[in-house]
Amino acid sequence: MIKRLVEFARVLRHSGVRISMAETLDAAEVLRHTPVTERSAFKMSLRTTLVKSPEDIPTFDDAFEDFFLVQVGDKDNTEDLEDPLEETEGQNDGQTSPYELSDDGEQDSRRFADEQEDATSGDEDSAEEEESEELEGDLERMLARVQVGEQKSEAVTEPGAQTNQQTNDIDLYQEMPPGDVENLYEAVEELARNLVTRKSLRFKKSRHGRVDIKKTIQRSFRTGNLPFHIIYKRLEIKKNELVVLCDVSGSVWEVARFFIKLVHEMQNQFSRARSFLFVDRINEVTDEFDNKPFETIIEELKNDHALNFFGLSDFGRAFYQFYDEQLLSLSGNTVLVILGDARTNWFDPQDWVLGELKGKVQQMIWLNPEPMQYWDTDDSVMSKYSPYCDHVLECRNLAQLHEIGELILSA
Repeated sequence: MIKRLVEFARVLRHSGVRISMAETLDAAEVLRHTPVTERSAFKMSLRTTLVKSPEDIPTFDDAFEDFFLVQVGDKDNTEDLEDPLEETEGQNDGQTSPYELSDDGEQDSRRFADEQEDATSGDEDSAEEEESEELEGDLERMLARVQVGEQKSEAVTEPGAQTNQQTNDIDLYQEMPPGDVENLYEAVEELARNLVTRKSLRFKKSRHGRVDIKKTIQRSFRTGNLPFHIIYKRLEIKKNELVVLCDVSGSVWEVARFFIKLVHEMQNQFSRARSFLFVDRINEVTDEFDNKPFETIIEELKNDHALNFFGLSDFGRAFYQFYDEQLLSLSGNTVLVILGDARTNWFDPQDWVLGELKGKVQQMIWLNPEPMQYWDTDDSVMSKYSPYCDHVLECRNLAQLHEIGELILSA
């Protein structure tokens, strides 16, 4: 069953339908609850999980009809077919059950035709098979863990568990097709939700402070000086203020949008969250995050002429403008997070400004989307900015975003 599902996903992909690994895993999970013998339900389950846009539905229907064969004929010619789910479950006892036919002679069931697959596989181009072999292998290994029709008994993951490793390692510092971007937005949203849940659980477990000795003794007077009731001091949970300075120039935009998404999802965890975007000058976009879908926010940012997307990055000018206009708004509860590649295009970096900002905030964190080996090459001045920062981290995939989210929430 796993091999057939992987092969069908490959057929759809070659037909122009974008199918991700996550969607194939979703299809495998849905098939656990869908009888293969019910043709319409089986088809609808696959369509729901694998097709993202209405334009792909006709392509899916044609591929489905060609891939999952239907035999038409008399009952005398009906063959005994193996239940494909039994093979996946490891519960095949060697017995077969015939697929019942409808009144007009057409079968209601689908047959996974291994014989025809073997016959047609010889006609496929060998180069094409080698090209997709690695992807199919990855899918098979992932689907093998899902076990269509059989739920493996695994330990329940606690809130905040990361998404699958392959998604975590996707390089965000590259241009991606829209379908992959949407999938990663969903992954970032799930990541943020897990981080917030873990933080809430930590607060719940530590909601009591230390024992209040004075009040406990006073309360014990009612019970003959026996402290039946322990009184705890109320634990005050202080929320920090988050301030984000995010470079959105062309060289880092691919990563910046995912970090903006993370901030958008976590902003309610702070007493106040303010966002500033820049290329060569600062532009506050805090109000853009209020009660709007994230896709709408991104489109509005792209059309904001004040951001000067096509200008040259000038960190020194942007930092000085922020220092001049916003210094008094910073406090000891502020966590300042800067995302940028520190490439100044040979302009004055004005790194002294970060020293002034550092003296006003609780923590300063710098996130660099470039690989560390490229720092301080050409016009990069990362070494001039890093001494003023409490943390300097690489930020180019979901695994690193997860660590960054934990750091910001725990600051």
